[in-house]
Amino acid sequence: MNKSFAVSIKAIFITHLMLSSIAYSQTFSDYSQVIQSPLRTEQDVKIDSTRKPLDMLKFIQPQTGMVVLDIFSGGGYTAQLMNLAVGPTGKVWAFNMRPNQALADRLQMRPQNNFIPIVGTLNELLPESSGLVDIVTIVNSYHDMVNANSEIQITNKRIYDLLKPGGILIIRDHEAKAGVGKSVTKTLHRIDPLSVVQDFESVGFKKIQEGDFVKNPADTMEEHSGKSETATQGFVFKFLKKK
Repeated sequence: MNKSFAVSIKAIFITHLMLSSIAYSQTFSDYSQVIQSPLRTEQDVKIDSTRKPLDMLKFIQPQTGMVVLDIFSGGGYTAQLMNLAVGPTGKVWAFNMRPNQALADRLQMRPQNNFIPIVGTLNELLPESSGLVDIVTIVNSYHDMVNANSEIQITNKRIYDLLKPGGILIIRDHEAKAGVGKSVTKTLHRIDPLSVVQDFESVGFKKIQEGDFVKNPADTMEEHSGKSETATQGFVFKFLKKK
């Protein structure tokens, strides 16, 4: 075997072990340490400026030992933040409707035994045997859920049922103009915030908080959220499942 190749393989193996050790043992005293974790990828850091992870963590308030479900998790940006915040005694389910290669790559290079990808349907989300969760997060993808499921209220009731009494639901998305409801979820990949509140309050949730850190008055809300030259005007809500 080529000596340089063997050294390279050894270095990768050592890095893998070091990251595994961090994943299983690290508990953070504050959210800024979560953001600085070496378990986060270069791509994570690259989009931090628009995703605002510190503001999100302070808004969500995940605690050590909590169980989290991240819906439409994609490559795991939000799920990774939450997994670091809940620590080795917590658990994060990263739900997608189909396998996500970026998420698989993340966990191959940075194995975390309490960060669990799951593939399923929106009307089931998690198997009954998984137990209840403390927090559900849906980040920039509720409009996609609406597009993917014509019976979205079945999904929303399932989310309600999966949360523990007193559990928290976080919805963040790209804002559409007031009054358009869900009519531009496919064309602009945006959604009217009022329609989101109506959807979740109709299944039993109570909206208890709104964040202002994703606002951008410069956004006309007339462009596709993925093609806008400026940061999109966003909204972020916290809903409570009553005890």
